[in-house]
Amino acid sequence: MSLQASPALSALRDATRDLHAGLDRHSPLTAAQLDIATYARHAYRVLGWMQPMEASLYGAATPVEWRRALGAERRAHKVHWLRQDLLDSAHTQPVEPCPFAPHPHSLAEAFGLSYVCEGATLGGAYLFKQWQNRLQPLQLHWLRGYGEHTGALWRAWQQALAEHVRSPEDIHAAAAAACVAFESFRRWVVDMPAHPASP
Repeated sequence: MSLQASPALSALRDATRDLHAGLDRHSPLTAAQLDIATYARHAYRVLGWMQPMEASLYGAATPVEWRRALGAERRAHKVHWLRQDLLDSAHTQPVEPCPFAPHPHSLAEAFGLSYVCEGATLGGAYLFKQWQNRLQPLQLHWLRGYGEHTGALWRAWQQALAEHVRSPEDIHAAAAAACVAFESFRRWVVDMPAHPASP
């Protein structure tokens, strides 16, 4: 059963549509060909961004009510998935945390940031089906994500968003935070590896 999009979800989608499309065009995961080494390099960059993001959304310093609203116990696994994929691919380079990963200053902003993280599990499920046989023996934990629970957890996230992000001010804050998240992800995961700094 599909849910009718809340005003907050509609605003998030509208605000990030072009950013999302641009990111998809430049992701190695949407290319015609992908090998294990390329996947591992991409996962390594995503981990550098996801580690501070997950800490700011679900970590010990995050207010308990925020963690409860965001469903932290069910969702704080993405760093683990990425680390497992890197371990499976024998990628041992120490993680470099993204220094400009955004941090929320309100629950609305936290929902905006989590929109990017949780929405990625939907695309990941599609990409898992595309690459699971061609990238064996990797298990592709990051792309598999929540597996059979992906749909249910996405619907639960939408319900929480509709409950907690209602006022025009909060909706605007959530949408702005989601844009910042997409922009920082693009800069760290796509743009910086493509244009490394000179030694």
